[in-house]
Amino acid sequence: MLLLLALLIWLDADRLPPQVTVGVGPASVMRIMSLFVAALSVAHGVAAWKCHLRQTEQEAATSEITPISDLAGLAWILSGLALLGTSVYFGGGFVLGSTALFVTTARAFGQPIGFRSFGIGLTLTSFVFVFFARVLSLSLPAGPLERLLMA
Repeated sequence: MLLLLALLIWLDADRLPPQVTVGVGPASVMRIMSLFVAALSVAHGVAAWKCHLRQTEQEAATSEITPISDLAGLAWILSGLALLGTSVYFGGGFVLGSTALFVTTARAFGQPIGFRSFGIGLTLTSFVFVFFARVLSLSLPAGPLERLLMA
């Protein structure tokens, strides 16, 4: 699937208009990302093959393999996505919603909800917002924290 995704990204890059100036254009970046995804697919295939070889050796000892699922973790992540959507919809902004998503995702992976997770999430999402707004000149949903950051 990753190799197919890499191919689709490469083909999508061919549909972009050619660059008018000398340098790196959007199609070049997409091709680079396509190569990274292709390399990731090869690495994932090698790791899966090694895992498959180990499992075939262990199947002789155990005949029942149970699937791993963590419904509580999934619920935390889905609730974080809902909080992000709610924050953007009601004017809370990108930073507040993404911080909530970071905290709930950290909780899904076993970290307690606390000041540490909130602080790390707030710092990372603030950097992401400033990067997108200032460096890339893209507009993300702005709330009170974003207006404070951009002042």
